[in-house]
Amino acid sequence: MTAIRPPGLEAFLRKPDPAIAAIMISGDEVEAVRELAQRVVVKVAGSSDDPFSVATLSEQDLASDPGRLADEVQSISMFGGAKAVWLKGAGEAFANAVTPLLEAGGRGNLIIAEAAALPKSSELRKLFETSPRALILPLYEAEDDETAATVQRILARDNIQIGDEALARFIELTGSSRALVKREAEKLALYALGSSRVSLADVEAVCGNDTGATADDLADSVFGGEVVVADRLFHDLLRGGRDPGQLLSAVQKHAFRLADFRLAAERGMQAEQVVKQSRPPVFFKRQPAVLAQLRAWSLADLVKAGNTLSTQVLAARQNADLAAAIASRCVLSLARKGQSLRLQR
Repeated sequence: MTAIRPPGLEAFLRKPDPAIAAIMISGDEVEAVRELAQRVVVKVAGSSDDPFSVATLSEQDLASDPGRLADEVQSISMFGGAKAVWLKGAGEAFANAVTPLLEAGGRGNLIIAEAAALPKSSELRKLFETSPRALILPLYEAEDDETAATVQRILARDNIQIGDEALARFIELTGSSRALVKREAEKLALYALGSSRVSLADVEAVCGNDTGATADDLADSVFGGEVVVADRLFHDLLRGGRDPGQLLSAVQKHAFRLADFRLAAERGMQAEQVVKQSRPPVFFKRQPAVLAQLRAWSLADLVKAGNTLSTQVLAARQNADLAAAIASRCVLSLARKGQSLRLQR
């Protein structure tokens, strides 16, 4: 398998493997895919818009002229140095054009391709996952460590640091959308300009959506059994631009985190100790709600909820047009379960 994660791409850029002929970045977040592809192009060619060192192609270009890709791969930069072939909107035409290049061997200019999220059945995805001469980086929701690295990198441009508690709260407020994380980090850097360190108060003053609701608020309302609140928060976040699949993913992450807490408590730790010592930390204002959820939900119920959420997250990804309906139905179903468990307590 040649599927990698963002750290794997960074490692490749630090020490490129000459055997790799093509890199493809795919995902639902068009802006994040484009930004990452552009970073690779700049690293390879020294620029993203120099026509002498970057050949920019589209899926339509290859559909009308399949041999164009091979021509650009073998072309030489007018002023010497490395050249990049940047393919935007990769699809069937790109798959047909790149297959013989990957099979033939030999060296040439590196291909950097952008694609939408690809299902497992995609021939293009299979080609990149199985070819020893290709790398594929599928972008799913950003993990907490990636979000942390992004905000730290953006703040560091202005010599600003962020403490652990403020960083944990930033992650809670911004969720897993890379585009939102970047925008909020840049907004935070501007707000804190002139300071050497971002505080928790700074994060709470600047970050989050206009309604003040967060994905963590949604998760707490679901597992707290607050059916009406969960429904309202879900639609508030949706209107605020949050992706329904990512909201469901945030609730799923909370379910499995609660399961970890419950397991630690059943092994002898005090629930209060488990929550207070967790890493990343649970924001102190949320801790009473999380403890109440632990009292209501058994480990078996939490695991079952997490598995249900996993199934529905996948369904939302595979059916974009129905994602909001899928996520809403799942949120309400689990909130009703939470309500039932709370009343039984």
